[in-house]
Amino acid sequence: MLLTCSAAAWSLAAELLPAVSTRDSKVVKRWTLTGDPRGIALGADGTIYVGLAQPQSVVAIDGKTGQVKQRLVLDSAEIASTKELVTLRTNPARTRLYIANGSDESATILAIPDLKILREITTEGEKIRDAVPDPKGRYLYLLGRRVHVYSGDGESELRTIPIDDPMALAVSANGATLAILAPQDFGSAKATSVALLDTTNFHELAHESLQTDKPVGAALFAAGDQALIALGADALYEKPLQTAAKTMQPGANGQMRISIDFGDLVNTDRICLPTAAGPQIATLASNDLLLFAERRCSSSGGFTGSSRKVTPASLYGVDAYALAYDAASNTLAVTDRAGYLTIYRVPRPAIVK
Repeated sequence: MLLTCSAAAWSLAAELLPAVSTRDSKVVKRWTLTGDPRGIALGADGTIYVGLAQPQSVVAIDGKTGQVKQRLVLDSAEIASTKELVTLRTNPARTRLYIANGSDESATILAIPDLKILREITTEGEKIRDAVPDPKGRYLYLLGRRVHVYSGDGESELRTIPIDDPMALAVSANGATLAILAPQDFGSAKATSVALLDTTNFHELAHESLQTDKPVGAALFAAGDQALIALGADALYEKPLQTAAKTMQPGANGQMRISIDFGDLVNTDRICLPTAAGPQIATLASNDLLLFAERRCSSSGGFTGSSRKVTPASLYGVDAYALAYDAASNTLAVTDRAGYLTIYRVPRPAIVK
């Protein structure tokens, strides 16, 4: 079911977020941001967009000054109080903002920077835990009880992927491959599995175990789409991907396609994700530099780097919900559900040789 809706976005010329002083050397700037901040995204001009679950709104913030440039209330508390704004993601041009609303069983598409509502998609009976746009603009992937594939503008549902109870999804940088992570029964045991699908026809290219039975909450492609990264509460997984030119075959449309297979081994390292971290708890600073946040714990440590395609770097001791990388300033914008928006310096990798 699709609904169009409208809401007022307004500018707040003089509102500045309260600055918070800190001696933490990792911090560049920190502000108090009330309203249970959740998903986060960056605009083309450096504007920071944050989803607030309690007012059910999106705020646009100047990342240099902390000035609130705009607010958009998606739903008033009198009408409903279920939009959680779990994730905020942008298209490559950063002209669209895609919001997964969690318990509200919906996703919202906004135009940015003006915060105009373009589309609201409702999925009755399914919490939407992520909304991921296709890099080429063809599709919008919604993560519910299954993965729903919508047209890029959100106007129509094109298909539903028949994989039950998916945990996370990721799209390759070139848009050619969709990865879905979900529990699977392998007969004698259950495990977390990874399915790779060709986005031209959504046929399955590969399907294997991630070599764990633990759930994961975030996933992304890295190393030029040569590795799949997944993060669980206490583990970081890196699954190598292999392309084999010798197995190129003509597809249904006559175009040559390269089959993709998983590497034999999964690199696994102990980590300590923040409690109740969201799907945006990790991001890439480059093709092979993975940034993520960790709470303080005794089990996390350096990463073995002998067979890795990706170098992990932990923002340690930070109880983050979501983070976004700003390449222009080489910093991380981070939300904390305790009520903070913080700009951090990019952490250094901790690789054990």
